[in-house]
Amino acid sequence: MSVEKHRDEVIRLLTKLNERQLTIFKHIERIDKHLEKVNGKVAEHEVKLVEIRTWGGVAMFAVPIIINLIMRIV
Repeated sequence: MSVEKHRDEVIRLLTKLNERQLTIFKHIERIDKHLEKVNGKVAEHEVKLVEIRTWGGVAMFAVPIIINLIMRIV
């Protein structure tokens, strides 16, 4: 009887462990999907930041030249 009880207990614990693993894998899958979504948004924001920096650089270069030309005309 002791061996049979031990076997039943081991089977119960292994089943419990298997269920926990399945739950962990499902959570990891959800986290991966969320990270893909967040990474897409980060990529979009990086593109927007590059555009803003580009226009800012052009403005910092062009505005003083335009102001200088206007002052020479006036």
